Amino acid sequence: MANVKVGDTVRFLNAVGGGVVTRIEGKVAYVEDDGFETPVLANEIVVVLPAGHEQPKGGPRLYFDQKAFDAGKNRSAEPMKSTKEVPAPGISKTAPAAAKPEETNYGNRLNIALAFEPSAIKTLDRSDFTAVLVNDSNYYLLFSFLRRASDDRGWHTVYAGEVAPNELIDVATLHHGELNDYDKVALQYIAFKKEKEFEMKSPAFVSRRLDLTKFFKLHNFRPGIYFDTPVMEISLVKDDTAQADTSTLMADYAAKDTQPKKSGKQARGKEMNPYKLLPLIEIDLHINELVDTTAGMEPKDMLTLQLDTVRKTMAEHSRRKGQKIVFIHGKGDGVLRKAVRDLLKKEYPKVDMQDASFREYGFGATLVTV
Repeated sequence: MANVKVGDTVRFLNAVGGGVVTRIEGKVAYVEDDGFETPVLANEIVVVLPAGHEQPKGGPRLYFDQKAFDAGKNRSAEPMKSTKEVPAPGISKTAPAAAKPEETNYGNRLNIALAFEPSAIKTLDRSDFTAVLVNDSNYYLLFSFLRRASDDRGWHTVYAGEVAPNELIDVATLHHGELNDYDKVALQYIAFKKEKEFEMKSPAFVSRRLDLTKFFKLHNFRPGIYFDTPVMEISLVKDDTAQADTSTLMADYAAKDTQPKKSGKQARGKEMNPYKLLPLIEIDLHINELVDTTAGMEPKDMLTLQLDTVRKTMAEHSRRKGQKIVFIHGKGDGVLRKAVRDLLKKEYPKVDMQDASFREYGFGATLVTV
């Protein structure tokens, strides 16, 4: 608790997100980001930028080690830096670091993310995108970044090499006309440390099916955990655990649904709830996603249409116990967010409701669990 002060920039240890500490009451610190305060136990946050020190503008966020900082060693010069050269497709290797990397106190658990950074945020329909691998850990990674082959039976190596601890590295440039080639990507890696003992990590393979339509929607790009500029961040590994691909879950569910159904005593008492296998449902309530044109519509008409969309969605899925639905309403002035939540509280009081993932949606979406 003594290490956390008002004004410190912090990140959450057991959840995604972070922000600036605005006040401290007992063992609870209130963390503010984009106008919203989140209460969190002080022992569940870590200081990444002490009060009174400005975060560099643009580019990736830089992490600080508190003890090193107090000793006068600002560690922002090396960790979490992004290479500027974009590798050509094929197999390449990053240059070895000249100095031994400093470690963070949470970095012995692997956290790996993939980010897509547009070259022209205002013209996404013509923009190229840089794929950036984020190694938020104290381990070196020998890795290869892959994309699915056109015959859907194999993989192409886009980039292979080594990334140092707490480093960002550009692994590909996705030209606008090549986006369809990246509908499914994967990372395979081996984690290790140099010249010191370390805990063994299992080699792993993580795949992701990308929703390419998101590359054309501005609200999908925002400053994230590792970037102050608009990007689309995707978590691949969190605290040593590969994050499940919901498209894979859907395929598994479809495969199970085609199997003969058991009957009688064999099935009784052992049936699993199929809704637990259903992927997350996303409903974008931005008015331009619901209608082709807003000509002739007044604000009250737009709000009515948006709330009717919420009602229709809930009516379709309200019997699916465990189904998760994300309503994307944006932050704005908060009118739509309040209206959506008021409707859910009044008409569906038994559902669980909370802010959706900060990493994926910022504070612009509400997660509902039936």
